[in-house]
Amino acid sequence: MKINQVVDIYLPLDEREGPNNEVWPVTQRQLSELIRVVEQCGWTPHVLNPEGPVSSVANGLGIMRKAAGERFINFMGGWAYPDFSVSPMAQLPPDTPKLFLGSAISDYPGAVGLLAAAAGTEHVGIKTSRLFVERFDRHEEYGDALRDFLDTGTYAPDDPEVIEIPVTEAHRQRARQVLASLAGRIYGAVGPRSMQMWNKISEADFLRYFGCVREGFDGLRLLKMAEDIPDARAESALEFLVEKGMDLRLGDDPAEFLTRDMVLFQMKVYFALLELKKRYGLDFLGVQDQLDWIDYYPATDLALGLLNNRLRPEGDGETVVTATEADDGAAITMQVLKLLSGGEPVGFNDLRYWDSSRNLYWFVNSGALAPYFAHGRHDSLAGAWSERQTFMYFRQGGGTCSVVVRVPGVVTWARFSYRNHQLYLCAGRGVTDVPSEEQWRERSQTCSPDWPQWYLRLCGRIEWKINSNHPITVLGDHLSELKALAEELGIPFECYDFTTPEGV
Repeated sequence: MKINQVVDIYLPLDEREGPNNEVWPVTQRQLSELIRVVEQCGWTPHVLNPEGPVSSVANGLGIMRKAAGERFINFMGGWAYPDFSVSPMAQLPPDTPKLFLGSAISDYPGAVGLLAAAAGTEHVGIKTSRLFVERFDRHEEYGDALRDFLDTGTYAPDDPEVIEIPVTEAHRQRARQVLASLAGRIYGAVGPRSMQMWNKISEADFLRYFGCVREGFDGLRLLKMAEDIPDARAESALEFLVEKGMDLRLGDDPAEFLTRDMVLFQMKVYFALLELKKRYGLDFLGVQDQLDWIDYYPATDLALGLLNNRLRPEGDGETVVTATEADDGAAITMQVLKLLSGGEPVGFNDLRYWDSSRNLYWFVNSGALAPYFAHGRHDSLAGAWSERQTFMYFRQGGGTCSVVVRVPGVVTWARFSYRNHQLYLCAGRGVTDVPSEEQWRERSQTCSPDWPQWYLRLCGRIEWKINSNHPITVLGDHLSELKALAEELGIPFECYDFTTPEGV
């Protein structure tokens, strides 16, 4: 046992005062338990910022100068901006063992923050271990894992061996067709990276790997285009949603309810994105939304969910892939899965919460999940609703395309990510866990019930390996085609499945 050696503990959270004020007291209670476990392991905890959470890159860089321990723990009690971790951690000695420790409670997405930060550290070649803790007062549930990290400098759980994914010539031919369809297409990104996420793919890499062009647009351009949309056109779009079965949960108090004016503004943004697409010849899109936009205007989420749907205002029966949070890696993954599935809607998600004993995962995000996923229908929006998103995060309101996914069957998830500056593709499968009304209400009670919810029984434990908080989903089994696509691109392919969909 290592006696009295020091482990630095670093605590990043949000940029916004409101979320930090709510999450920080919970983090402090969790931290007190974590400190006890560290001491039980014979180590001395050194909390770098006990006075409050890291809330900016500059703040993090300054606090990191205090780090001098033999081990380093980055503890996220809730959602934390990724670059509050990546750039400060780059200042540490490369040989200092580093652990991401995320709070896995459903209330506050510390696990999501961990996965987003890991995307960045892996991108630039900073090696880390990771550990998720839900019940901090039950030391026996994570004490051995933490001891492994402290004593050896690394931790990884034992997982079954992954299965081999066969690839046929037909799969390779389909992959070539997808790549041919991507060549010369234009991706339009509105705004810079969202909430300091490391999810961007450079213009050079879009050309190098996919043959696509990446064009960037300022959010101000989108706003001014939205302001030019006639009121009557937005009114007609709102009425379209109601006529097709979407439940708009409107009220008068903008601090508490989704208002009619919020929805009308969101419909103007929807049309502005279509106009941007037409004017610049764009084929698929990503929109930042957070954080710049939502401080001043209703969120774009409702517009993004509709664009990913075949049935939509003034639609042509086709989806327009649009990624939330201007996530380039998500957008290109969505476009690939759209092409592989014959143009079907593709889901944008956060890996929010899970029950590892059942391989049951909650995929929950505010943004671009199409109403189609409620019941798998292209002729109706029934089963989808929109309500005001949480005031703490969305000060100006705006709703989203909320659904509880009840389309049974096999699902493929995938994600283009980076490891040490090398693009790679990871993917796997699962099946939709169709909940009863009672089950989804229970599951979502402390897990953003105003947002879309997709419950999946996955074929592998992806939280230990995926380097993104945004796995992308599509109905059907496309895993072999994705492996063939990676081969055609000349990039690594990683499958985390240790069973088939029939085995979950």
